[in-house]
Amino acid sequence: MSKFVDGFKKVLGYISPVYVAMFFAAFVLWYITKLGEVYTTDHQVVVVVDGEELEVDCTIRGKGTNLIGYTLFSKTEVFDIPSTELTFDMESIAEDGTPMHHIATMSLQQAIAARMSGVEVISVGSIPPIRYTLMCE
Repeated sequence: MSKFVDGFKKVLGYISPVYVAMFFAAFVLWYITKLGEVYTTDHQVVVVVDGEELEVDCTIRGKGTNLIGYTLFSKTEVFDIPSTELTFDMESIAEDGTPMHHIATMSLQQAIAARMSGVEVISVGSIPPIRYTLMCE
């Protein structure tokens, strides 16, 4: 390990501090210009529908700065969506006999898109069904 540290100190003797500062500035400027472009990424969203929490995978598109904001800083963000704002595809029965409703994908996509500013929601992944009893309360 001491050989590595000695070698690193020797290399620092050959590199100018101005060169390091300019290299760092060039990297920051390059990174900023790349963040201005449009990217598409997958993002997991937590949605609460009538008290039941669902984790839904979304594909979102937007400028790099907005996507970094959503992927890094909004992991704890929860979207509360009432069932009156959604449409449902079909009903099914759970193993315990409870009636379940399946949320229409486009309906949930539009509801999430209305709550996410600065990015476009391209698609929504599979949505787990919700209990019918929650909708009746």
